[in-house]
Amino acid sequence: MRLFLLILLAFPFIEIALLVWLGQLIGLWTLVWLASSTLLGLWMLRNQRVGALLTVFSAMQGQHISLYQLLWPVRFLLAGVLFVWPGVISDFIALLLLLPIRGPALNTQNPPPFTQAEPDSGVIEGEFTRINEAPLPPAQPIDKNQP
Repeated sequence: MRLFLLILLAFPFIEIALLVWLGQLIGLWTLVWLASSTLLGLWMLRNQRVGALLTVFSAMQGQHISLYQLLWPVRFLLAGVLFVWPGVISDFIALLLLLPIRGPALNTQNPPPFTQAEPDSGVIEGEFTRINEAPLPPAQPIDKNQP
């Protein structure tokens, strides 16, 4: 517990040290990177509702979703906050949160909600047409007088 508290207290100082080092390494581009990541984070926080709606729609369509996918709105919100926070480590953690990782499905034994289970009858419905087949010859009239 004390180690976690020390890491939490040292986190801002580590971020500042990495930013100073990165500023010496690439110069003014560090400021451009910080401004763009902040704007990205603000945009993500503003459009956070989209992630929640996508999660709800996928659950309503009956798709198997994992707990990691179910927490997508929370991950999206946390990634937006981390992008707003200036720093290298926070941006890296935000990128990790945005990775599309699928975990095991929450409910694999029961049918998904909001769908009706159809019995498997083994019949596949469909239409077909035959292509590249020689046409049949015209039908010959049958003469009843010939043996």
